[in-house]
Amino acid sequence: MAYVDLVSTQVTPVQGGATYNFAFDTPIAQDGSPNLTHIGFQIDGVLGGAATYSGGNLGRLISNYRLKVGANTLIDFDDPNPAVDTNAPSNLACIADKTGGWVASAPNGTTNGIVAELTLPFGIDASRSHRINVSITLGDESGWSGQNWTVAETEFNMVMYYGVSSDITVFGSRQDFTLTSGSERAVTVFGKTGFNMLGVSMIDSSDVDQVTSIRTNNGAFRALNIAQWRVLDSTYLKGIRANDPADNVPLWVLSRAGYVFLDLKRLTAGADITMTVSATANTTMSFFPVWVAPIGQNTSTPVRQLNSTVSSTSKDVERQSAI
Repeated sequence: MAYVDLVSTQVTPVQGGATYNFAFDTPIAQDGSPNLTHIGFQIDGVLGGAATYSGGNLGRLISNYRLKVGANTLIDFDDPNPAVDTNAPSNLACIADKTGGWVASAPNGTTNGIVAELTLPFGIDASRSHRINVSITLGDESGWSGQNWTVAETEFNMVMYYGVSSDITVFGSRQDFTLTSGSERAVTVFGKTGFNMLGVSMIDSSDVDQVTSIRTNNGAFRALNIAQWRVLDSTYLKGIRANDPADNVPLWVLSRAGYVFLDLKRLTAGADITMTVSATANTTMSFFPVWVAPIGQNTSTPVRQLNSTVSSTSKDVERQSAI
């Protein structure tokens, strides 16, 4: 069991970037799939001329992204450094890459056309419809592509992936800390009741590595430097996707300065995580926790497909790690 559904947002894009607020209802699973494994934001658009992309992919165009189901927030991402013209993978794209999501884009066959998507894992109940409220801020597309949207030929869609998940995944909101050059700062990242902390994305306010080491105090016996954390989460082994939106040849980089995913291996169970962070400059560091919890896998209707692929954020993270 697994299939994809697409819902139009009924939102008309504007040129030059804007904040879009809209809501949509998720369709109930049509094949008995128990879970909505992933939800993605997709642009199917046409640019006003031949694009010269910055190389940052769709994530560089998104500076704020929030999804809410009722009173529950699935993700509340506020990028500390959204610069749309930066030639590097975005912070949101790195988060997607490290948790089993993805950022993809390609020419769509139309002159100056492009389809681009950023998808994250969530694992929510698919046996009923959910009212999802979305707030997304897009930067000026001309800084990203060198061109403006052809509004009449551009649309925003939400993409739903149905199947079986073993985890429900929640992306925590931004927690900022001011670091001082040459000093150690105690940092506490809040846990979430009933969830394990899978990991924490640590993001500098600029695309620069300005931290020398991080020591997790929940059981760790020593500090690890940034290179060691990147070995631990397999960034140095498998890389981060960094394709130009118009490039169909896979491109990977072995790190993204200013971004580190602290793979905590489910270190805490509902508790806060405390860390000691050593900095080389005066900077602001933002921490975005990723929480997971096991969910049931009961189907709502008789299954009409014989095979299933179980999606698991924690297993995706663990599988890509060679540690």
